[in-house]
Amino acid sequence: MRIGFASVYSWRPHVSMLRYLARLAREAGHDVFFLTCDGDLPNCYTQEQKHERPRWLNCALCRAGGVRSFEARGVSSIGEYAGAEPPPSARSKEWALSSAGTLGRFETNEEFASPEFFGFAERLEPAARRGYAAARRWIDDKKLDAICAFNGRMDATRGVLEAARDAGIRYVSQERTWFGDGVQLLPDENCLGLRAVDKMIGAWRDRPLTRAQALRAAKHISARFLRRNDKEWRAFNVNAAPASWPSGDRRRILLLPGSRSESWGHPDCADLWPERTRAYEALMAHFGLQPDELLLRCHPVWGEAVSGRTGQASEKYYTRWAQKAGVPVIASASRESTADLIRAADAIVVAGGSAALEAGILGKQVIGTSPSIYQQAGFQSNAYDASRLNGVRLLSSAPAAEREEESRRIRRLTLRFCFNMAYRVAQFVPYVQAVTTTQYAYYEGADPQRLTRLLSSGELEPDDENCADDERDEDSTLDLIERGEWEALYSAGQESAQRPLIDNGRRGFYRAVDRLRDLFPRGDL
Repeated sequence: MRIGFASVYSWRPHVSMLRYLARLAREAGHDVFFLTCDGDLPNCYTQEQKHERPRWLNCALCRAGGVRSFEARGVSSIGEYAGAEPPPSARSKEWALSSAGTLGRFETNEEFASPEFFGFAERLEPAARRGYAAARRWIDDKKLDAICAFNGRMDATRGVLEAARDAGIRYVSQERTWFGDGVQLLPDENCLGLRAVDKMIGAWRDRPLTRAQALRAAKHISARFLRRNDKEWRAFNVNAAPASWPSGDRRRILLLPGSRSESWGHPDCADLWPERTRAYEALMAHFGLQPDELLLRCHPVWGEAVSGRTGQASEKYYTRWAQKAGVPVIASASRESTADLIRAADAIVVAGGSAALEAGILGKQVIGTSPSIYQQAGFQSNAYDASRLNGVRLLSSAPAAEREEESRRIRRLTLRFCFNMAYRVAQFVPYVQAVTTTQYAYYEGADPQRLTRLLSSGELEPDDENCADDERDEDSTLDLIERGEWEALYSAGQESAQRPLIDNGRRGFYRAVDRLRDLFPRGDL
């Protein structure tokens, strides 16, 4: 095969991962080609994100961490394939919308229809269009059979995806995994796609875990409770203070909204409720909830600056609704422990948020109001629209024996979901290990044909195909979880690689770039 590897942006650690995958392709005997940006785009996500810097500096920093810092041969740039570009179209305009939404951290329908939103999109559309035109020429010139490329969602990366699609060749998007280890590879969809994830999670949710597998999954979850989940891209509420439920002994429903801008525009993630707060209103009506039976906890990320902007729009949107409805609110800046609130709640309501992991492992009812990576895991109560909400009942209203049985089932399926995401959806897990959120160690021994099969078939294979014959091995781990023995679970799930390391580092003087980049916050350089 003739395989192309494209990385428009040099954000850590994606270029090193792409280089590792290219190494596997070479080991399997394939011809490898690279496409990068040498400051060839008229504008881009980084320019918009770091607008306070001069253009030359953004481009210089990006190039210093790009593909050429790893590879000396077989590298082409978008500029080399510059030429006549197609005029703006409805398609190319749509390719820039996801970037615009993320940059602006927009939340409401009105904000997604605002001049500011379309201003971002208009400035980024040329990058998407140029990325598309260059990738089409690159594919044709190199006679590529498949492409593996970073992200595929944002402006120019979306252009590369669309070029592969129009050329009739396979496209695999590459991203960092949730828990850090391994590589996320999604065939024929961008990094937000749910097709391959849904298929994998659904196929394995009813298969018991071995004791070792259960403990490995439990380690990731216990790290969250112990606030040691420092290999996830962002850890929240790490300096949390103890929290208690503000109301009395009535029903307790915890609302944990997320940022709509993170998934806006992807059909797999589309909300069916006209407004996310309409889902809350429908829940209150369906269950006959009083305002003081709910508590809205604003997401801690809304108080942090991302792309130079805070999540103020999201916080205002939800806070205004809660104040109007009479629902108590905890601000994003509050140190009150979200984990403590989950423990005290009867149920949590999420819109795809990762807090479902903690809630599920505690045996809490998880009510989902929009699509998520765990929608096929079996532990979520589906309330994506009014018709499905009608089939949901509060677990807290069931008899004690039923509640206990259902709680155990939720814990079990949550544990399996965690393992499936971390060790089956994620690929090459034993060979790609996060040292920190941005630094990785790469090991010898991976089967290069796994990548070949993915690029040929378009079907994601489970990275770990083992399972137990029954639930007994899971039960001992679940017993530890029910007792909240997080320290013991964290220690028991530790692993150590006994494989030779690969030198996957940069060329020559570029190695100094990594030492410089480590001085900057994640998301920079």
